[in-house]
Amino acid sequence: MGQEATISLSLIFSIISMIGVLANIIVSLRRETESNKQKEVQIEKHFAQLDVKLDEFLKHMDNLDRNSDRTTEKIDSISQEIAKTNERIGTLFRLHDEHEKRIVNLESKDLKM
Repeated sequence: MGQEATISLSLIFSIISMIGVLANIIVSLRRETESNKQKEVQIEKHFAQLDVKLDEFLKHMDNLDRNSDRTTEKIDSISQEIAKTNERIGTLFRLHDEHEKRIVNLESKDLKM
């Protein structure tokens, strides 16, 4: 073999090596692309799960808010009833005191007679 054949063999080996490197790069890029796609799918699944959980949380919070509103209304109603009852009790005590005074006045008049 001559010098030209040696250069040609070196050139062929270099080209084969470059083809091998390019093949490895292409395979690596494909794997990376597939891996990225799988990661994207997993991320989308997680976002879907988070969305469902967020919807459930919002429904729960809405229920709590409605229950809180109902409880507040009940408390306001009970507070009004307590105020009315206290007013009635105050009136009854006042009437009782007035009645006792009348009895005392009547008894004192009876004693004077």
